[in-house]
Amino acid sequence: MDGTLLDQDKKIPKQNITAVKKLKDAGIYFVIATGRHDSMITSYLDQLEIEMPVISCNGALVREPFHDKLFSSTPIEKKQMLAIADICRDHEVDYHIYAHHTIFGEHLTGKVKYYSELNRQLPEREQIKLYISEDYRGFIEGTPEELYKALIVSDIPEHIQTVSDAIFAQTGLRAAFSDTNLADVMQSGITKASALKELSEALGIRQEETAAIGDQSNDLDMIEWAGMGIAMANAIPETKQAARFVTKKSNGEGGVAEAIEMLLSR
Repeated sequence: MDGTLLDQDKKIPKQNITAVKKLKDAGIYFVIATGRHDSMITSYLDQLEIEMPVISCNGALVREPFHDKLFSSTPIEKKQMLAIADICRDHEVDYHIYAHHTIFGEHLTGKVKYYSELNRQLPEREQIKLYISEDYRGFIEGTPEELYKALIVSDIPEHIQTVSDAIFAQTGLRAAFSDTNLADVMQSGITKASALKELSEALGIRQEETAAIGDQSNDLDMIEWAGMGIAMANAIPETKQAARFVTKKSNGEGGVAEAIEMLLSR
């Protein structure tokens, strides 16, 4: 999504919407793989006019969100999530928890604040379920929902790394960096690549028939696994190096449309 399908204003460039329609007309699946919770992208799915499974939480949850059709899920244990929350609090770093239906935050900050304001404009079908409370233990221990991801947020990259290292030391869970100020913590072994592999098998699609487009380090495994790995012009160097094709256009210029046109011309 960010840095790939969306421009800097968090909107889908028109050329990307047109290109996705061409894929649909050609009978080719277009699936979003994101670090976000899938409820956070339903408005974009409606813009693209697709109801496909979404790889969300960096692969920890794969489902078609409008009908809650589950393909796979790999939750974080509650004791692990409690440890993550305690470490974030000890380091005074903001964090959010992504559960099956709910996004939890102790305070109305960061993405929780953004989506709270966005909900006022969205139809009920596209709204994000938020839960704000300082009683983080009560939420983690009491919710019947599975917990898939912890999002760590800080404007100081060094703090993100320090907290990520502490989480790994205590829980064995590694963080995936989706931006300079964001890190995602999922269950061990979970990546966008592992989810893409499972989903491809469920849909009867061979590895060599897949393509993956991305820009950040949390896209790296997926780009390496796919039959055709594609990096955006604005991607980090490591992602570009792993890709077989690098777009000339950035995310704001319709780089995804460029990649789709390349694939359709093969």
